[in-house]
Amino acid sequence: MSGSPNRILIVNPFGIGDVLFTTPLVRAVRRAFPASRLYYLCNRRTETILRNNPHLDRLFVYEKDELVARWRASPRQGLREVGRLFRRLRQERFDLVIDLSLGERYGFLLKLFGVPRRIGFNYRNRGRFLSEALPIDGYHDAHVVDYYRRLLRFMGMRLLEDSLELEPSEADQRWATDWLQSRGLGSGRFLAGIVPAGGVSWGISAPFRRWNVEGFAAVGDWLIERHGAQVLLFGEAADRSICRTVARLMQHPTLDVSGQTTLGQFVGLLGRLDLVICNDGGPLHLAVTQGVKTVSVFGPVDPAVYGPYPPGAQHRVVYRPDLPCRPCYRQFRLPPCPYERACLRELDAEMVMDACEEVLAGAVPVGRG
Repeated sequence: MSGSPNRILIVNPFGIGDVLFTTPLVRAVRRAFPASRLYYLCNRRTETILRNNPHLDRLFVYEKDELVARWRASPRQGLREVGRLFRRLRQERFDLVIDLSLGERYGFLLKLFGVPRRIGFNYRNRGRFLSEALPIDGYHDAHVVDYYRRLLRFMGMRLLEDSLELEPSEADQRWATDWLQSRGLGSGRFLAGIVPAGGVSWGISAPFRRWNVEGFAAVGDWLIERHGAQVLLFGEAADRSICRTVARLMQHPTLDVSGQTTLGQFVGLLGRLDLVICNDGGPLHLAVTQGVKTVSVFGPVDPAVYGPYPPGAQHRVVYRPDLPCRPCYRQFRLPPCPYERACLRELDAEMVMDACEEVLAGAVPVGRG
């Protein structure tokens, strides 16, 4: 890319995993333009994981649900909030926008604001307001991070380091240390985290990619019996009932932390665990950023596209590659399942236990996923 833009905006309004996938791109853009001001437009939830990113100068937060709620309470207030955000964006006078939204709304607005270079993907002709667009028909033949690698190449840049990046705040790290020490878990104890729900950004579709609570409970008991682990159950406040059910099904006592931490505190605790077992979703990728060994269960989603990145011996994905119907999540849609979620229902606890053993032994993942 010729010339150095003064102000660059990266747009990604999606969830935790999606935003973490962009962190190698953020790093590459900063390396290419060290003197430029680099901004990021995200949602309220992902603001937490971008706040301490050393490559970003400023965050803009666009939370659709908040604006809708304010609009319903007072259309005048809703318009005022939208107008305030738009004015701030316009005033920055961006030279370059990297639009990762896969939609046309941001491209249209930024064209209206007079941004000269608007670069992103052209998915289903939704990139028509971009000045330069790379055609794609969805994320399905490579990992999402590799799609961003292609976009950088399209822009004349290279992705030299592809690890996901998230630095917890010092306050959250201190909190995690104090919290564990207060419970006698400061050092020497094998700590395993189980996240039986996860995937907040999926909304009502989240249950269709969750493994069963009985399986998580069996794995938790096995970790305690075989490895002497202290098992911690994690989840959002909305996930408390799921975590309580797992705790009730377990034969051994566990520590249920669901709904008791902020997102930053959760990340702080993740960095002190030895192993995380979870479904596919944001918690998996948060654990990956903290260098924690993971075993994740994938049903309708393709781990080659949305799995831990970069893959390696630290991470094991359990799934059913023999089912011709999976992965059925394509073109960003989850279709109705005529097989009663066989891809998850027919995954037994022994498969997850075997994966845990392989990860803990440092074995290279092979075979079943």
